[in-house]
Amino acid sequence: MKVILKNEVDNLGLPGDVVDVADGYGRNFLIPRGLAILATKGAMKEAEAITRSRKAAEAKTVDSAYAMKETLESRTLRVPARVDESGNLYGSVGVNDVHRVLKDRGHDIEKRRIDLKGTIKRIGEYEVPIRVHPQVEALVTVEVVDEEGKVTLGGPAEPEVDEAAITDAASDAAEGSETDVEVLAEQALEAAKEYETQRAEAGVDTEAAASDEATTDESTDDEAVAEDASAGTA
Repeated sequence: MKVILKNEVDNLGLPGDVVDVADGYGRNFLIPRGLAILATKGAMKEAEAITRSRKAAEAKTVDSAYAMKETLESRTLRVPARVDESGNLYGSVGVNDVHRVLKDRGHDIEKRRIDLKGTIKRIGEYEVPIRVHPQVEALVTVEVVDEEGKVTLGGPAEPEVDEAAITDAASDAAEGSETDVEVLAEQALEAAKEYETQRAEAGVDTEAAASDEATTDESTDDEAVAEDASAGTA
């Protein structure tokens, strides 16, 4: 069946448009709700009047619609939400959330004009089309952020690294290593000196022992000679 739209209907048309719809949709939904009338010959004149009125109104509002488009596209629409450390939302952000933020900023835009496909479940920036006028569409940047400001687009904020402390620690470690080497070297020198001293003392003791042994041998030989001489005399 053919009907004449009296109001804008999503995915169908604007006021004054003559459209074909299913009989049940037209009789049970559009006409009872006052969104359309049956397209009779007499109603066609009414359709022309509706169309003229609509176009006149659009001519007056299109300029303001472009101004709103420029305003919306020049700013980022931030929507705070509860998130975990990885940036995933507890829940989701949908049309109602975007509409609420728009209203808080003073933009009187119907929810049905916000063309957000599905829902947002992670922090980040998203391009959301908003039909501010039948002929004007704004591409609005919606940024979903952590309401506590702890998690950013790059994930959880990393703790700051104290580079000065790391440098000092490395320097101390290097100095400690050098000190340990010096101590070990000194200990080695002392051990070498002690070893040489012990060897020297051992050498003196050996020479003394050899001298004593030689003296003992000479005494023994002298005694033997004396005994032999005594025996001959007898």
